[in-house]
Amino acid sequence: MTIKRKEVGNVTVLRMEGNLDESGVDTLRDALLICLDSGRCNIVMNLGGVGQISFMGLGVIVERLRKIRARGGDIKLVGVNLHAERLFRMAGITSLFETYASEPLALRAYQEAA
Repeated sequence: MTIKRKEVGNVTVLRMEGNLDESGVDTLRDALLICLDSGRCNIVMNLGGVGQISFMGLGVIVERLRKIRARGGDIKLVGVNLHAERLFRMAGITSLFETYASEPLALRAYQEAA
């Protein structure tokens, strides 16, 4: 799992590539912790390059979402593939996340909310 970080105004975009499985969860956990520690709590998580997501990976996303929302932020998702969409539905968490077709649309959602 590799994660490229880009800051656009007050939003941090995390572009992920690889599998979010047992070997990739620490990378994601660390990337989100860096965002929290630096006060960057508006996050767009681009999953377009992610092949598989394990339940452990999903758990990390939900765990960090709670901490980010506690600080007034949010995580918006981009590039959710069919596998991830099914996993979110099976876990019953689809209502927790706003999903967008592209990064510009997710970024615009943050701008419109401000």
